[in-house]
Amino acid sequence: MTTIPLLLFLLSAAIIATVFAVVARSSGQEGAVDYARVNRLRGVFLLSLLVILGIFLTLTLPRLPYPVEAAVPERIVNVVGRQFAFSLTEGPGPESLENWDRDFVPDVQVPAGVLVEFRVRTLDVNHGFGIYTPEGRVLAQTQAMPGYVNRLRVRFDEPGTYNVMCLEYCGLSHHAMRGVIEVVGEAQP
Repeated sequence: MTTIPLLLFLLSAAIIATVFAVVARSSGQEGAVDYARVNRLRGVFLLSLLVILGIFLTLTLPRLPYPVEAAVPERIVNVVGRQFAFSLTEGPGPESLENWDRDFVPDVQVPAGVLVEFRVRTLDVNHGFGIYTPEGRVLAQTQAMPGYVNRLRVRFDEPGTYNVMCLEYCGLSHHAMRGVIEVVGEAQP
């Protein structure tokens, strides 16, 4: 699969090198300029570029990482951040710093194979909302910003414990800003 882009690159490079060589060779020759011929060549060159770009667009557009139709999430998890904790709930979560202790929930449970939409916001400063796989690799991330809700959609294929950590330095206890997503059950086909 990687040979096709390489071949296209080499072909494009060869065409560009040939054009430069022809132009360099012809620029050393004195003589009258045939502007009608030059304009035809410009038109051919422009048409060639448009065809090449059209081919690239046709080949790459279907491979975009975005779904053709926006899928409706099967589960919504509200994430509220504050220094130095994330609250993960299916309810609204803490609405202010004053009721944080009453509404704070550090972990949430979701079924495997389900499309989950995380609605991420914060009550104080910017935070980075990062979801890590059980093996410790970053699975997905977005920013938590005051006064704004970012939406992050994730489908957890494998059951396990997924840690949530802050990816934006937010103060001295930044390293302790964690949450847990427990993915349960078998992945749906």
